[in-house]
Amino acid sequence: MKPSIHILVAAMVVFACLLLVAVAAASETFTLRARFTPDKLGVPTNLSAIATFESTTAGALPPVTKVTAYAPAGMSVDVQGARMCTVTASQLQEAGPSACPADSRIGFGSGTAKSELGGEFLDAPFTLEFFLARSEGGSRTFLVYVDASSPSSFQLALVAREIRAPKPYGIGLTFAIPIVPSLPGAGLGWVERALLTFGSSNVAYYRTVHGRRKLLHVKGIVAPRSCPRGGFPMEAMVEYADATDGTAKTTIPCPRQRPSRAL
Repeated sequence: MKPSIHILVAAMVVFACLLLVAVAAASETFTLRARFTPDKLGVPTNLSAIATFESTTAGALPPVTKVTAYAPAGMSVDVQGARMCTVTASQLQEAGPSACPADSRIGFGSGTAKSELGGEFLDAPFTLEFFLARSEGGSRTFLVYVDASSPSSFQLALVAREIRAPKPYGIGLTFAIPIVPSLPGAGLGWVERALLTFGSSNVAYYRTVHGRRKLLHVKGIVAPRSCPRGGFPMEAMVEYADATDGTAKTTIPCPRQRPSRAL
């Protein structure tokens, strides 16, 4: 539920980049692999993904400063019944995840970042937590809490915003990542690997139905009810601190199951 250094959150690009993807900047590449669980059309699902960042040359990678990603058309986010985290990013960064209601959490993750100090590359494990936040200008927003414990303690909170995606995509997401030094005397850190899961299968709320309180689960991410020939198209754009960028396109294979009528 949290990461280290700025770029670590680039992992969140996974919110819209599902399946295997490769992006190349001047000397940087990243790959993403993801899946829906359950892998069925038209049902509430979890989106899990692994992001791996690599360099085509020896040495450190530049930090990621901005991520924009587009999800498949037809995929929706149904957060009816979920609470919102009403604190600001700075308040979340100061107080930690306890500042947000437990039922406002919509995702979590973990991974490893890298930092170079004195010619030595140090591992910096991190965790991530994603919270539903107040809408801004009619657009849904999310808070991202990043937490790294070694080689030094580091916490960061970011704001991600939903945007309109161009055809043939549906939901879009974008967020900026501030440049923050990793360690005194060290170069800027970068993400090596991140594992993320988005969905609300464990978030529930009570509603009165026919005079009785009933426990209902937040649907969260809902898979499209139909799949275009060739699979669900995805696209991600990443900007790096060295003024390079990269764009990746991929597809998610169509599930074999028919759309569910349970919604």
